Amino acid sequence: MSRSTLILRACLAAAAALSAMPAAALEPAHVFAKVAPSIWEVLVADATGRPTALGSAVVIGDGLAITNCHVLRGGKQVSVKRGNATFGARLLYPDVERDLCQLRIADFHYPAVTIAPSSTLVTGQKVYAIGNPLGFDLTISEGLISSLRHDESGQLRAIQTSAAISQGSSGGGLFDSNARLVGITSRMVSAAYGQNLNFAAPADWINDVPARAQKALAERAAALSTAKAAAAPPSGTTPATATPRKSGELGPKAQAGFAEYLRKPWPKVFVAADGDEFIYQWGQNAEFRAVSWCKERYQNCSIYARDDTVVEGK
Repeated sequence: MSRSTLILRACLAAAAALSAMPAAALEPAHVFAKVAPSIWEVLVADATGRPTALGSAVVIGDGLAITNCHVLRGGKQVSVKRGNATFGARLLYPDVERDLCQLRIADFHYPAVTIAPSSTLVTGQKVYAIGNPLGFDLTISEGLISSLRHDESGQLRAIQTSAAISQGSSGGGLFDSNARLVGITSRMVSAAYGQNLNFAAPADWINDVPARAQKALAERAAALSTAKAAAAPPSGTTPATATPRKSGELGPKAQAGFAEYLRKPWPKVFVAADGDEFIYQWGQNAEFRAVSWCKERYQNCSIYARDDTVVEGK
């Protein structure tokens, strides 16, 4: 074998080894500069234009962004903003169970982030949260992955981090040292109960949002169709109309449901509707899920109780 061939093989082996090595970690300023164009503020308003909530969003494709569903709860108008630029947005795919909602934004052409597989994450690695805490746009905070929280089946359910987030950070990005998106910052534990306890949804869940949203919609449509068929009056009879419910009052069926509801853990919400109908939910985004599903099925839905406190009629 010639000397030149040996040298060529050595060079190729060295190049292969270098390509297999992880990319060098970027300085925080470089991480920020690389991903900042992909981080936007989410503004939510009611039907009259009155602001109701703010949060953050991350660009995931041309004209597409991801945020937390709880940011959009109860809103009728949604826009994304950064500096002097504002774009109207609409909800495209909601994955309420995982609290991830995909937005469609017209004439919105900004760079999409790179998503890191959850399999590459390790406890102790450095991460950066970038969002709009309390409306302070494009804020970066540094921390570690404090823990990777799994469910009973071993599936990753949440990324715990010491990177600081606040109200307004919901829907923002959690990035690794190579400026890859590892999570969507979603919630924190109040300082009154703990310190540096912040959580993000795994970023690779984003890829599942359209399919999961369409499946959930199909399931709700099937359940609604079944319920309507079961409630349909016999042929030749006049269908009964739902009796309007008086504020603060529950019918016998709803009273029995409320007794069950009181045994559920916080956070929870009980929504009542006309015709002695009701829906209750507990856990993350309970209010959003309960109100949304009630409005799909019944008339004049209203929140009767939050946690163990009756709020209606007070």
